Amino acid sequence: MHRIEVILLGGLARGPATRLKRPLLAALVFMLDRWLQRLQGIFEYTHKPDCFFRISFNRLRTGVVLSDGTVGRPGDRVVELHLWNERIPVVPAKGPSLAWGRQFNRCFAESLRELAQFLMSEPELRNITIIRANMSVGSKAKSDSLYGIVFRHGFEVFPDEVGLSFPVHVRRFGENILYWLLTLVGNPAAARSNKFWRTRSWIYLSRRVLECKYITADERAFDSGQTRTGDEHASHGGLMLSARLTTNGHGEHCRN
Repeated sequence: MHRIEVILLGGLARGPATRLKRPLLAALVFMLDRWLQRLQGIFEYTHKPDCFFRISFNRLRTGVVLSDGTVGRPGDRVVELHLWNERIPVVPAKGPSLAWGRQFNRCFAESLRELAQFLMSEPELRNITIIRANMSVGSKAKSDSLYGIVFRHGFEVFPDEVGLSFPVHVRRFGENILYWLLTLVGNPAAARSNKFWRTRSWIYLSRRVLECKYITADERAFDSGQTRTGDEHASHGGLMLSARLTTNGHGEHCRN
C-alpha cells in the first residue's frame, strides 16, 4: 500500500461545528485516515499545538542532488512529511486572507523547528540527510502561492515522476477523492474549490539547511559532542526507534 501524498494547502481542520453537521461522514472519513496512517507508519513527532506535520520514513527510488551539495542515492532513507489534518488553520469562507497566511507560515516554521529538534534528539536518525513531501494542489494559483512558502523555508521543488503506470494514476485519483472528503468534513468552504485532478511536485529539504535555520550553533556543537559520546556507548541499548531503523551516523553541520 502506497502512502498518501501530503497536501500542503486546503484548510483541513476539524471543529465542533463540522462534527455536529456531519457526525457520521466525519467519523468515517477520519477513521479511514487514521487507518491509512497506521498502515503507512505515519506518526506524530511532537504534541506542540502549532505543529501541523506528521512524519514517516521511506527510501529514495531515484538519486537527487540538492543545491547545498546534499546527495541522495537510491535506497537512502528519508523523512517524509504528512499533514496533521486537525491542526491546519481553517481557511476563511471568503478564501485565504493575510492573517490566515501569517498563521499558516508561523505553523509551518514551528513544525519544522520541532522536526529539527526531534531529529537531533534521536541518534538513530543521524544518517538521514533529506526531508521531503509530495506537494499536491488543485490549481496553478495555489501552486504558485505554496511555492513561495516552501521556498522561504528552504525547500527545493522537483517535478513529479514521468511515465506513471495506469494503476498509479487510478490510485492517485482515489487519493484525491480522500483529500476532497477530508477537506469537506473539515472546511466546506475550501472544499468548493477543491479538485479531483491535482498538480503534484516533490519538495526536498536538506537536513543541513533545516538545522541551520532552526538549531542554534550552541545546540549543534552540543549535539556533536553527544554524538561522539553516544557512539562510544552504542552497545548499551537501543532507543524507541530501533524497531524501525538502523543507522550509520550523520556528521554534516553548518559552518558558523
